[in-house]
Amino acid sequence: MSNIFLKFLAGIAALALLGGIFYMVFFYDFTGGNIFFGNNKDDIVQQEAENVEEVVTTPVVENNIQEPVQTGVSANEIGAESLKRIAFSFAERFGSYSNHSGYSNVLDLKIFMTKSMQIWADNFVEEATSKKEYSAIYYGITTKAILAEIQKYDDDAGQADILVKTQRRESTGEIGNASISYQDILISFIQEGGSWKVNKAEWQEK
Repeated sequence: MSNIFLKFLAGIAALALLGGIFYMVFFYDFTGGNIFFGNNKDDIVQQEAENVEEVVTTPVVENNIQEPVQTGVSANEIGAESLKRIAFSFAERFGSYSNHSGYSNVLDLKIFMTKSMQIWADNFVEEATSKKEYSAIYYGITTKAILAEIQKYDDDAGQADILVKTQRRESTGEIGNASISYQDILISFIQEGGSWKVNKAEWQEK
């Protein structure tokens, strides 16, 4: 064969190769169809719409949130029980006094008092302080709440009375020199500023 004929065959082979590459790049459908232009455009749009719809309509798994257990206790009963706990703590602190700690048992509780009882507390401490002189001999009373009874509870009216039974230990001088007595205290609550506040704390006769 002559060199001219060989060059001619090589040129034909090169053109065939380029044609094959051009076909694969621009016309062959790698997604499943044979030839891109052979697919129906409407079919492609419909398929894409179905794919979108499938994603959108995927069910959402909801959190498994349990409903609160119904205990059968009314809101009034819950509120009254809360006040009983407050009355317990208030009675113990209010009834515990030491001549070495001043009247912190009253002043520290002002945050739980109504405005009128706060005025009473300031006047009580001022009067008691003016009458007593400091003594190096220890004197103190420790109060322990034993039982609380709801005498009255009216959430609508914002009034409640709770009677707290206490044990009081009175000590003078040396350790061990103490006497024990039992005394009730009636604690009255009212709602002030949206919160329950102690309006009175009255010791009952022994």
